[in-house]
Amino acid sequence: MNILKTKIPPPIIALTCIVINYLSTYLINPIKFPNIEIIGILILLVGLITAMLAIFLFKKNKTTVNPINPEEATTLVTTGIFSITRNPMYLGLFFVISSTVLFFGSWFGIIILIFFVWYINKFQIIPEEEAMEKLFGNKYNEYRKNVRRWI
Repeated sequence: MNILKTKIPPPIIALTCIVINYLSTYLINPIKFPNIEIIGILILLVGLITAMLAIFLFKKNKTTVNPINPEEATTLVTTGIFSITRNPMYLGLFFVISSTVLFFGSWFGIIILIFFVWYINKFQIIPEEEAMEKLFGNKYNEYRKNVRRWI
């Protein structure tokens, strides 16, 4: 399974989760709650803003946004949204997928969310953390002690 480490870009994983979530509504009757779309839109906006803030800070600090090659990072970004979560882009994707669970009314979407968190932790975040520790040493270890992986 190590072959999957940082090989599939997380947005592709998220998009796959969203498509499977949508398709599941044809197999499992969706559940709709009144005005749930409003909550879904708010969660979607939180997800997009969270991810965009992270991308902005990476660009501002002139470091790579490419999740396939974490060893190419040139700067350890610890300010802004990165002072709240070490992985705001993945957290943003989680919120986006969560919003589709509400939009589609898919109970199966909860399983998809659990899969997404498991996959991103195992095949993206842990390898990235290993790369950050090699690149930034004690500075990264101190950051990791003070800021949670997700929220």
